[in-house]
Amino acid sequence: MNRISREERSADEIDLRVVFEKISYLFKKAFGYVKSAFLLVLRRWTFFLLLTLLGIGLGYLDFISKRPYYRSSMTVLPASAIRNEFFQDQVNRLSKLVQDANFEVVAADLNMSVDSVSQIKAIGYFNIDPEKVPADSILQGAPFRVDVELYDNKFFTPVQQALLRHLDNNPYFSRSTQAKREQMRSMIEKLRVDIASIDSIKRAAIELRGPVNGFVYGEPLDPTNLYRQSAELFEKQAYLEAQLRNLETVQVVVGFAPITHPTGPKEKLHLVIGAMLGFLVAFILAVWYEYRLVQRRRRFENL
Repeated sequence: MNRISREERSADEIDLRVVFEKISYLFKKAFGYVKSAFLLVLRRWTFFLLLTLLGIGLGYLDFISKRPYYRSSMTVLPASAIRNEFFQDQVNRLSKLVQDANFEVVAADLNMSVDSVSQIKAIGYFNIDPEKVPADSILQGAPFRVDVELYDNKFFTPVQQALLRHLDNNPYFSRSTQAKREQMRSMIEKLRVDIASIDSIKRAAIELRGPVNGFVYGEPLDPTNLYRQSAELFEKQAYLEAQLRNLETVQVVVGFAPITHPTGPKEKLHLVIGAMLGFLVAFILAVWYEYRLVQRRRRFENL
C-alpha cells in the first residue's frame, strides 16, 4: 500500500528541471534570433542606413504636405433643465458634417460663410468628469468641453460665438429656457405683491389705535416679524432676479485660448515614424535576401 501511494504521488509530481530546461531553451532561442538580427544589421548596415534615411525623407515630405492646425478647448455650462446628451448629439452632428466636408450645411447651421467654416478641421464633444455620474443616472446641466481644430487661429473667436448661437437657437432648448424664464418672472411678480402687502401692514401696525365707544379694536401686530418676513421675501426676489438675468441656454465658463503655435502636425513624430518604417522595410528585404542566398547555396550543394 505504501509503495503504490509513493508511485501515485511521483506520477502526480512535476519535474521542475524539465520546466526550467524548456524555459531556458526558449530564452536561448529568442536570444539566437536577436543575435542573428543584430549580425544581419551589421552585415548590411549600408543598406539599412539608406532605407532608414529614405524613410526619414518620406516622413518629412509627408509632414510638409499637411496643413498646420491649431487646437483649443471651450468649457460650456448648460441650463440645469437640459440633458447633456442633447448637446452632445448637436455637436456630434457638426463633427460628422465637418468630416464629410459638407461645409455648406455647416455654414448654414453656424450662420457663417463657407470660406470661414472651411477653416474648421475637426470638432469634438467631451464630458467633464463623466466617471462621477452614476451608471443609472442621466447627466443633466453639467459642464462639458468642446474641442475645435482650425487651420487659421484667427477664427477661434468667430467660431466660439457661432457655436454658442447654434446651441442657444435650438428650438427645444429655447422652449425649455423660455418656460423657466416665464416661471421665474411669475414668481418675482408674486413676491413683489407680497412685499407690497407686508409693507402696507407694517404702516398700519405702527399707527396708534384708540377706543371707539369704549371698545378697543384690532389685535396688536409685532413689527419685528413683519420686517423679518419682508427682508426674506426681498432676498428671494433679488436672488430670482439675478438668476433671471443670467438665465441662458448655454454659458461660456472658459473660452477658446488664443493659440499662436500650431498644434500639429508634429515634425519629429513624422521623422521617427518614417525612420521606423524605413528600417522595418530594410529588415524585411534583408531577411528575404538572406533566405534567397541560403536557398541558392543549398541547390548548388545538391548539384
